Amino acid sequence: MKHRMKFAALCVVLAVAAGLVVVFSVRNDPAREREISFASASDIYPNQSVSDWTTYADHVVVVTPTAEKDQSVSAEDRERGEGVVLRELKLRVEETLWSSPKASQPAPKGFDWLGWGWSFKNGDTGKKTKMASHGTPRIEMGHSYVMAIVWEAARCSEGDAPVPAHWGGLGSGAVVPFDSATIGQGEFEGAALTVAQAREQADEHASEANVRAKLMGRGASALVAELKSTAPKERKRSVPPAPCN
Repeated sequence: MKHRMKFAALCVVLAVAAGLVVVFSVRNDPAREREISFASASDIYPNQSVSDWTTYADHVVVVTPTAEKDQSVSAEDRERGEGVVLRELKLRVEETLWSSPKASQPAPKGFDWLGWGWSFKNGDTGKKTKMASHGTPRIEMGHSYVMAIVWEAARCSEGDAPVPAHWGGLGSGAVVPFDSATIGQGEFEGAALTVAQAREQADEHASEANVRAKLMGRGASALVAELKSTAPKERKRSVPPAPCN
């Protein structure tokens, strides 16, 4: 059963993108006995295939979240009685699997990440509905992930607050569960899945080129081999330049 939450159009700044217009639907999942709010958004970079990763990523790393903190509920959301709270995470880089020869920065030892947290409605901030984005992990404590990351230069767009340089992700397909050093095993869309469960719940419409689907159940060596043997494509600009002078 699905319930629609009629939020006002909302833009949030996430680590994977400069701005996302999100649409929410709350669904009850009897199989997992959970209620979760899903957000739909558009990615800036192509990110589904190994070719996308070698074209647009600076590094492919294994990360583990070491700390998380909820952001405060905004005054606007409190007044409206509904809204979204994001989480500030600290990610530790456990291993660098691959680096682009064109990377402008060395792979980090760790970086900050802004992830989905929870939503509320009817003015009740005590009743939290976990939030995720379709087709990608939330990034939760106690789990590990493979990420394709890119160094985003500082942006100073006219009329907007400056965005400092930071490490970001390519998008939804560039974060892959990696518990027990196994691709596809771990947290996905807010649920902890074994490889068998992940295969059962796989989207039949998902592209076979999707990194998670293609290498499900394999280890890091299989991904490294794919990355090393896949030549990058011609890179297309996804975001207009906005240099800070």
